[in-house]
Amino acid sequence: MIRLIDITQDDIKNGVQGECDKCAIALALKREYKTDDVFVHVSDDTSTPFLQVNKKDLNFRYENDVLDFIDCFDNQDDMDYPSPKPFTLKVNEQIK
Repeated sequence: MIRLIDITQDDIKNGVQGECDKCAIALALKREYKTDDVFVHVSDDTSTPFLQVNKKDLNFRYENDVLDFIDCFDNQDDMDYPSPKPFTLKVNEQIK
C-alpha cells in the first residue's frame, strides 16, 4: 500500500532548518502519523535520506527527490539554492 504525505507550504514556512525532528518533512510526518517520534536524517557517508516514525524506518519512493528537497530546505537562505517547493512523499507501507 502507498501512503501519500503532502509536504505543504505551511510545513516549509514553519519547519526549522537542520533540525531532524522539526524540519518540513518531520512536521508532515508528525501530522500524518499522529506522533512526535519522527526523525529525518541524511547519511554523511552515502548522502542517503532516512525517515523514521516511531523508531521504524520508512520505505519511500523517489529518494533523490527527498534528498533534493532536504538540500533546498536546509540551504534556503543561500542564494545558490532554489527555494524548496511543496511535494508529495510516497511511502510504501507493508500490509501485515
